[in-house]
Amino acid sequence: MASKHSNWPNPAEAPALDDLAKCVHCGLCVNSCPTYAVTGLEVESPRGRIYLARAVEEGRIELTAAVQGHWDLCLQCRACEAVCPSGVPYGRIMEHARAQLDTAASTGRGGRRLRKFLLRRVLARPRILAAAVTPVRWLANSPLRGIGRRTRLLRLGPALARGEAQLPRHIGKPLRAGDSLPAVLGASETAVLFTGCVMGEVFGDVHRATARVLARQGVAAIASAGQGCCGALHAHAGDLAFARELARRNIDALAGTAPAPIVVNSAGCGAAMKEYGDILSGDTAYAARAREFAARVRDFTEYAAALAEQPAASFPARVTYQDPCHLAHAQRIREQPRNLLRTIDGCDLVETPGADLCCGAAGLYSLVQPAMSAELRSRKASQFRDAAPDVIVTANPGCQLQYEAAVREAGITARVMHIAELLDEAQSAAADSS
Repeated sequence: MASKHSNWPNPAEAPALDDLAKCVHCGLCVNSCPTYAVTGLEVESPRGRIYLARAVEEGRIELTAAVQGHWDLCLQCRACEAVCPSGVPYGRIMEHARAQLDTAASTGRGGRRLRKFLLRRVLARPRILAAAVTPVRWLANSPLRGIGRRTRLLRLGPALARGEAQLPRHIGKPLRAGDSLPAVLGASETAVLFTGCVMGEVFGDVHRATARVLARQGVAAIASAGQGCCGALHAHAGDLAFARELARRNIDALAGTAPAPIVVNSAGCGAAMKEYGDILSGDTAYAARAREFAARVRDFTEYAAALAEQPAASFPARVTYQDPCHLAHAQRIREQPRNLLRTIDGCDLVETPGADLCCGAAGLYSLVQPAMSAELRSRKASQFRDAAPDVIVTANPGCQLQYEAAVREAGITARVMHIAELLDEAQSAAADSS
């Protein structure tokens, strides 16, 4: 239920009293929290942030810039939820807490407005996003990129240098909603491939690899027209009204594909879409439809691992898998990706310490909280340096970008791949050698 008090600037979107009351301040969440691990500060732990929200709710403290800063530093990785014995919905609490910040007096209001503009007017608009990504794709694929790095030209701007370091070594052709995918003769099942926003524009090759892997298992993937941004980043930023609007658009767009499963290869998107029933629970016109939609959503690894037979695959390399936060902690999917990798001949799966600790990407986090993001990335880089993998595998676009930078920081030559890309390459190699 919503707050009954008026101490929140935006009472209609206030954290629910029932949610806040679930936290018994046991502290089991503290050691799982990345920001607490770095700072050692109680206010930078889930327990501390909930305590602040409860204090604002009860009128014991004002919603000051300092309080807002503690909430903004949260990565919303939801590692705390996975270890909480009381079932505290911390991610939902933080989304509603951040929904207060546009209304509250804030020293960071200008930056918040810019973020909302980018999320609403760029990320959620396919044509504008495509135009924005075009020069990024050119830079990633251009030989001038290497020249700029060698001549230190990119160091003229710290933000430019950080962005370039995260770019994949090659950005392929986009794959967007409505694009055709290869037909599968004798397909036993049809699945909707969720194309999303950034995934479709920057990681079109991952979508195509996903479709090929599914095709080898008798599943025809379709990139249905009309679908778009899932709304995850909007919800995380507290823009819940727009996140609900995007959820409704996707529900409407994919209504005609029911009951086909909706396969998602971006962990953050999948987590958000599985929670459409929650975010639209107060919408009488969409609540039931949202629950039905969410029940159809499957992460790619969850779906592929459950199929009857895995194709032959060969990939002789030392591989480390890094859990995306919203796959391990929000969707609670940990073993399926690893089990898929274990089916590959020659794949030496190496575990690193803290494989499920947030890498610091977290959507736009690396842009708005560069210092904390860099600290978490450096910890990953150190682990990669020690493990010396040939390939670093994950299942989320933000993580892939962060690991590209971590590999460069570690000074190693490891490839960064989405698990769909590795499976596709391994299956193709086995087929070629048979």
